[in-house]
Amino acid sequence: MTIKEASEITGISIDNLRYYERIGLIPEVPRTASGIRDYDEMSLHWIDFAMRFKRGGMPLEAIREYIQLAINGEETKPARKEILLEAKEDLEKKMAEIQESLDVINYKLDIYDKKCEPITIEMVNKWKEKQREIENKK
Repeated sequence: MTIKEASEITGISIDNLRYYERIGLIPEVPRTASGIRDYDEMSLHWIDFAMRFKRGGMPLEAIREYIQLAINGEETKPARKEILLEAKEDLEKKMAEIQESLDVINYKLDIYDKKCEPITIEMVNKWKEKQREIENKK
């Protein structure tokens, strides 16, 4: 398939597909006899694989290193595992930070429903009462 078709399927721009191949983020894409990229199912698999890591926050250099190691064969398994363990640790840290932020938001929402909203209603009622007093003095 053409790079345009691969772009449409993956949702990645043509420029980014070329860039990812150039920097080794995805393995070299097969080419036709005339040198035109000819994406196949394996190419799409590598793109999906790399983008999953990217969406998880893995640095491009780490993804590139992992893929290059994978291409180099089974003897690179320990190094690839180390990259995965580092990525896992980073994700777990980010997830903990996100959970902490979510906990604060949930706490604030709980307080809002129990305390802030009644206080707001009370303030609005006092303001309306004050407005009525001002109107009655006129």
